[in-house]
Amino acid sequence: MNCHELELQLTPYLDGELGADERVGIEAHLAGCSTCAHRVEVERHNLSMLRALLREGSPSAPSRLRQTVFDGIHREELAARRLRLVRLGAAAAGVALAVVGANQQYRIHQLRLYEQDAAMRHARQFPLEIRQPGAQAIEAWFGGKLDHPVIVPQFPNATATGARLLQVRDKAAAYIRYDARRPMGLFVYGDDHDVDIGSKPEVASSHGYNVVSWREGDVVYQLVTDLDEEDVRALIAPQHTAGQTSPPPESLPAVRMQPASLRH
Repeated sequence: MNCHELELQLTPYLDGELGADERVGIEAHLAGCSTCAHRVEVERHNLSMLRALLREGSPSAPSRLRQTVFDGIHREELAARRLRLVRLGAAAAGVALAVVGANQQYRIHQLRLYEQDAAMRHARQFPLEIRQPGAQAIEAWFGGKLDHPVIVPQFPNATATGARLLQVRDKAAAYIRYDARRPMGLFVYGDDHDVDIGSKPEVASSHGYNVVSWREGDVVYQLVTDLDEEDVRALIAPQHTAGQTSPPPESLPAVRMQPASLRH
């Protein structure tokens, strides 16, 4: 089984129409091919969302259009099915919006997976590859090891003490450990907006930790700590100049990132 053969059998595989031997061949290929496994995951999710939408009758559509959608889904040739869905998307704005909504939910689901993976890797306390306090030394150590520069944020009452290379799911990441009132870990990895993270820090919980996520351009930062949410918000809040008022406690301000060599 190769990628092309799987593509031709993807629709009957998702619809449960293949025999046991054919399914075993496909699943063996998926176990060793991350590209096809990701494609199957996306197609299965979108197909499930589209079917649920049609069963619930929202968005409403004529019975003939609903039958056309089902006909498109059951086509054995993947190329023909994709072409049919594109045509339906042009003819039925409601179905197109449903697909967009399904994609957004998929991106949010992916974010939860990245948060969970970061929390679990931080909990394992991997040994550090550099043990040298100070942001500038750690930034210099990461130079050339990743496809993006690593800027080490400074947090009040916390000191960056060491770092190593790790993975967050499929992303090569810098991991920076901080000594504070409670241990903290920061993951920094490149992301071309595949993960649904914005520039404003957002707090989520996973495996007993708070995970704060934000991005600077194509670089994502995820801070993992067992501090409570109130302390996390105080930690992330930037310094304000005289005369400025602090932001309301329910919102997290943007984190200001600057290389250690440029800080005063």
